[in-house]
Amino acid sequence: MNSLFKNIAVFLVIMTTASCTADFLTLTPTDVLTDANFFVTESDAQSALIGVYAQLQDESTFGNVVDAANLDWTMSGDLYEQDQNTPRVQLEMLSLPANNLYIGQLYAGLYQGIARANFVIGRVEQMDKLEAGAKASIIGQAKFIRGIFYLKLVNYFGGVPLVITELNASSKLDIPRSPVADVWKQIELDLKDAAAVLPIVWANSNDVGRATKGAALGFLVKAYLWQEKWGDAITASEDVINSKAYDLLPDFRSVFLETNENNKEILFSTQYSSLNNGIEGNGLDVRSAPRGASAEFIGRGANSNFVPQTKWINDFERDQTGKIKDQRYWGVIIGPGEHHQEMTDFVMPLAFPNGYTKTGYIVTKYWQKASVVNSGLNTPILRYSEVLLNYAEALNEESRSEDAMKLVNKVRNRAGLDDKPLNLAKDKTLDAIFNERRFEFVWEPSGAFSDLNRRDRFIDFIRKNRADFAKIDVDSKPWLAVKPILLPIPLAAWNVNKSLVQNPGYPAF
Repeated sequence: MNSLFKNIAVFLVIMTTASCTADFLTLTPTDVLTDANFFVTESDAQSALIGVYAQLQDESTFGNVVDAANLDWTMSGDLYEQDQNTPRVQLEMLSLPANNLYIGQLYAGLYQGIARANFVIGRVEQMDKLEAGAKASIIGQAKFIRGIFYLKLVNYFGGVPLVITELNASSKLDIPRSPVADVWKQIELDLKDAAAVLPIVWANSNDVGRATKGAALGFLVKAYLWQEKWGDAITASEDVINSKAYDLLPDFRSVFLETNENNKEILFSTQYSSLNNGIEGNGLDVRSAPRGASAEFIGRGANSNFVPQTKWINDFERDQTGKIKDQRYWGVIIGPGEHHQEMTDFVMPLAFPNGYTKTGYIVTKYWQKASVVNSGLNTPILRYSEVLLNYAEALNEESRSEDAMKLVNKVRNRAGLDDKPLNLAKDKTLDAIFNERRFEFVWEPSGAFSDLNRRDRFIDFIRKNRADFAKIDVDSKPWLAVKPILLPIPLAAWNVNKSLVQNPGYPAF
């Protein structure tokens, strides 16, 4: 999808000027780019759409940093954040103040993406001369992105202001929170509208990486799981599976390789490019590689921000000799004395220097080569293995536990693990599903806090798996007694929208 990156700057100019036209401006310039003379051709509309996709790249939204690392995997405790700066420690200890830096970034970044999507949807709908198929496709893609931004908002914050039209300088900005049910209804509508018009596979190779029908249905399943609409989740899952567009790759490591992007296992990933000096790239390789590693292996300074906790490593299934059997470990992790999967000359020292990693282990999922510019590696957001496990969860709730376990075993077999029994009780089947999530999706948006939270499993999980559980002092934090647990509405959001009411358990504004 590198061709989609070309005109982001054009869109940003339009976004900046779109809300700034004063009433006394009666002339329409023809030599200056404005919102009034921009949405004329399909090329204009596609350029604006690129800007909506661009917001996915932000670390605060779908860059797998703020949500996947800082929030989901650090809060569950399977990743350790080595910098230990104050806002990250707040998340790690589940203190969750309303002025937390990363919670504020998440909320603001998601609404910025929604604003861009609303802008494109509204303007393209007014383009009378745009061919009907192109119009439907552009609007469908924008609705898909708006839907997944709202899905992340309702996941973390519950009911939020529901804004589905373009706002400008004259708009009323004190917008109260909508009921959770209304937000879910809009998410379902957006994703269904997208699924109705988007292709299973894009015919033009330049379009690979755009939203597809399968991606829209896959996220719709996630929305159904949150709402416990098990039958709907089964139907949508079967639509994805029956499309035959996706499959598990035989080799787990190959799913994530930059040389194999947008492969058959990926329903949706955030697209990056290292071209143009890495302007459209990400820094996940720097966040992954051990601090102090030679430039030969990273190319620029490494931070080893997020490293696997020892408990997570110890819980991998092993053979009779004590060696880890699970190929997911060997695919994306290296520990003391082990060499990097691609850069085999790099070996983790047995006695590792301070700063390398607190635990002795490094995630290599996003660190595959040395680079002096930002990485062009795409970040996985929704994979086929999650489709299978989501489907299994819904089947289990509909008393089809044997069918569910067949799907669990399919994921396990790819990891080199033996089948689990098909006749497990319903609760044990759910345990098996969540166990596979934990080892399948490290440092991805699934498998940790959010999934555990929606099934009211989070507190029990950290009680069992976090060595520092007593230090967290769950009983002193009333927001952790709310079901589901919600993040606080950020103070910065309330400062500009006094209609916002804080979530239960937190101090009122």
